[in-house]
Amino acid sequence: MNPDLLLRALSAINDGVTTVEEFQSISGIASKTVADGVLEFLHSQGIGKLGRSIEFSGADRLDAALLCIRHGCDVEQVSKHLRWQDFERLASETLRSFGYKTRTNVRLTKPRMEIDVLGVDSGLAIAIDCKHWKRNNLSSLSLYARKQVSRTKEVAKRNNIGRAIPAIMTLHAEAVKFIDGVPIVPVSQFRSFVMDIRGFLSDVCVIYSE
Repeated sequence: MNPDLLLRALSAINDGVTTVEEFQSISGIASKTVADGVLEFLHSQGIGKLGRSIEFSGADRLDAALLCIRHGCDVEQVSKHLRWQDFERLASETLRSFGYKTRTNVRLTKPRMEIDVLGVDSGLAIAIDCKHWKRNNLSSLSLYARKQVSRTKEVAKRNNIGRAIPAIMTLHAEAVKFIDGVPIVPVSQFRSFVMDIRGFLSDVCVIYSE
């Protein structure tokens, strides 16, 4: 599939019901035949429901973004079509599927802090910071990791959580997988990360509440 067509299609994927004409108008794909072909391709990849109208779910935008990247679209361009909610929804739904109770946009005061997604299960928490809008250099990732450790310490202490893992979720794979024990997890690997995390606690930064 042509990467430019996929990127155009991504701009037109919104949660809810639409028509081919609306899809064409938003995406800028002039040919109905081409638009139909793109929609059929997306459907074959599990994105969207086709019928007399087209229906996209909340998860389809992020799935389409990952599909774009796999087909060679520029990550920076792809990220322009994503919202915070796309990442938070994916993280929350994944954590819940493994039995975690989740909260999003967890705000703390004195000091003022915020954790994008927090999942807790049997005394173990995973605190996620979503970074999706650009590629990050090692210096910025190190800063994000330090801040996430601080935020995780505070939320663990204030909520009496026995063990908590700070983690950063990115749209694409970074050159490093850990910074000072903080996992840097591409969104495409987030599910396997949550599934396996209890097996490698000794390899990651774990915050123990005092």
